[in-house]
Amino acid sequence: MAPVTVVMMLTLLLGLQPITTDLYLPALPLLQRELGASLASAQLTLSALIFCFGAAQLVCGPLADRFGRRPVLLAGMALYTAASIASALCASIDALVAWRAVQGAAMASAVTCGRSVVRDLFLPHEGARVMSRALTGLGVIAMLCPVIGAALAQGFGWPATLMATALFGAGTLAFVALRFEETVPRRNPQATRLGPLLHNWGVVLRHPTFRAWVALL
Repeated sequence: MAPVTVVMMLTLLLGLQPITTDLYLPALPLLQRELGASLASAQLTLSALIFCFGAAQLVCGPLADRFGRRPVLLAGMALYTAASIASALCASIDALVAWRAVQGAAMASAVTCGRSVVRDLFLPHEGARVMSRALTGLGVIAMLCPVIGAALAQGFGWPATLMATALFGAGTLAFVALRFEETVPRRNPQATRLGPLLHNWGVVLRHPTFRAWVALL
């Protein structure tokens, strides 16, 4: 793949995070009122997404190492798009929380595989330049999301913000399907076995940086 293709794909994959959170934030007061939900329940639609997004990365990484980046990305983006549509059609806050959790878990495939692709294709110093270009696009998306989200929520109601995430997910899915070529150098059939998984998770749990972030939270 050409470097420009990688940068474009990374921008879409990493941009999924602000699209899913910042675009949705202006709609919280509206959906709370229209669904008759408490403030805590409305905020749970975001908390559940973030929790599942973090936890699912522990699974998406090993799956991508075993089966390849492309199938995990295609499955993740398809699930993300479907969960976004289902979220927009929810008639109760409980259903919305559940679908937002699914949306967060699916979003983990984008971030995990996106960063893995950089590692697959580039040396560390080259990968840093590619990531910096993609993060520039991510910054633009992050700045625009609250404004667009507020306009959609005010003009068309809170479901419009979730339909916007569905459109972005569908566009990312199409880009991956049409332009992305598998990058994993060698599939690892041991990646999803319990022993290696527990070892890798243990390394993460013992890492000082991880512990510091947990202490802050």
